[in-house]
Amino acid sequence: MIIKSFEIENNIQKIDSFKLILIYGENIGLKETLKKKIVNLNKNAEIINLYQEDINRNKDVVVNEINNISLFSTEKLIIINQVSESTFSELDNTLNIDGKENIKIILIAELLDKKSKLRASFEKKNNLAVIPCYNDNDITLRKLVQNELGEFKNLNSNSVNMILNYSNLNRKTILNNIEKIKSFYENKIISDDNLETLLNSDRNELFENIKDAALIGDKTKLNELLNNFPFTNEDAFLYLNKLNYKLVRLLEILKENNKHNDLNITLSKIRPPIFWKDKPIYLKLLKKWHISSVLEALTYLGAIEEKLKKNSTLNGITIVKNAITNICANSWTYF
Repeated sequence: MIIKSFEIENNIQKIDSFKLILIYGENIGLKETLKKKIVNLNKNAEIINLYQEDINRNKDVVVNEINNISLFSTEKLIIINQVSESTFSELDNTLNIDGKENIKIILIAELLDKKSKLRASFEKKNNLAVIPCYNDNDITLRKLVQNELGEFKNLNSNSVNMILNYSNLNRKTILNNIEKIKSFYENKIISDDNLETLLNSDRNELFENIKDAALIGDKTKLNELLNNFPFTNEDAFLYLNKLNYKLVRLLEILKENNKHNDLNITLSKIRPPIFWKDKPIYLKLLKKWHISSVLEALTYLGAIEEKLKKNSTLNGITIVKNAITNICANSWTYF
């Protein structure tokens, strides 16, 4: 049976009678919210979280959890994360919990197409619940902010817009920022000036992480960070300048290291000094980059910046994202 996600958000009791529930879709933030609500609904149950790697190690792990009597509670909630079609094929015969009134099973999956056997099996049976979690739009995210911060004074269209913009219209990021707002404004009175500073602090730190992931060459981490960062066209040159500054700093250190031939000694002598907590990341970068490759990257960023300055119609966000991705891959693709 298909149940719409907003129905569950408004009334989690709606799925309390279902023993088997499938939550799927691309909206990670919404899936996490629903999972948390279901856990809170079953707060007296023992919570068992399983992942694909657990099933790979032991094909009987789910059956064992179903049959094992809990030492901590009379009820058990088994959550199987990262479920795929192949996982479901392996589990299909083991998910029979008829007669086991004290057990519930939640399956969490990525986006499933209409031909999915997993999705079809839950949609066709009235005793099974399936909750699609599609990407949010502007309307659903505004309602989310207004519902979560409805008791706060001075919550207006400007502050809601600010929260959405700084969160890149990403539900997970929005929820994290909402928790930060709730902690910061204990008196429940929002100030636009403080709000922008509060939201921007995370933004600066996040871009530092993006820079480091790109320069280290960690493509997986970089893609995840890029998807959650609220880029703006107005700050396109700022992003390029920050990348440029880090590369110039690496170049200075690499040139200085020609004198000492020891990165630890060089980092201790370089001026202005490197802050102690930044030294580990610099050591990683200095082992990956060489003077020639840094010069190539600086030339590349210079050409990108010049192109943006000469053509104001270009999409700065797309170009900056491409530049960061190319820096990560050491690929100097221009346009």
